[in-house]
Amino acid sequence: MNYLFDNKYKKISGLVFYLTSIIGLYLLITDKIVDLFTLNVYSLFSESISDLTYGGGWIENGLGDEIFTTIIIISGLINSFSKEKIEDELISKIRLESLTMSLFISYSLVIISTFLIYNLSYMYVLVFNLFITLLLFNLIFRYRLYQHYKS
Repeated sequence: MNYLFDNKYKKISGLVFYLTSIIGLYLLITDKIVDLFTLNVYSLFSESISDLTYGGGWIENGLGDEIFTTIIIISGLINSFSKEKIEDELISKIRLESLTMSLFISYSLVIISTFLIYNLSYMYVLVFNLFITLLLFNLIFRYRLYQHYKS
């Protein structure tokens, strides 16, 4: 079963992934991400989670966070699951072990955060978990490949 992207996408997707991750984190920390690309968009739910009676409608929203989220996830997936120049069973094993380790670390952080972080801050932890899993997988996989090629 061939489920990996071509190797030609690895470099550009890696550059886009790491660059947009850094820029997105900076914009989120400085609270400038909400000001990007403000448009009227259709929302399926009300602006308030507690207001369940209000259905969808048009709202004014900055699309910066949606755009950065989409770019980070797509480029991270392409970078993570692009073939290496030499793709063999050992590389597949390293990829699988790296993915497993990143999932264990990521969800361990969520479990720990469940008991130590509360309210809206906890929601930020869950949002960051979307990206941490991909980032950890990329970093662990690259490090393990480096160790493999070094030996």
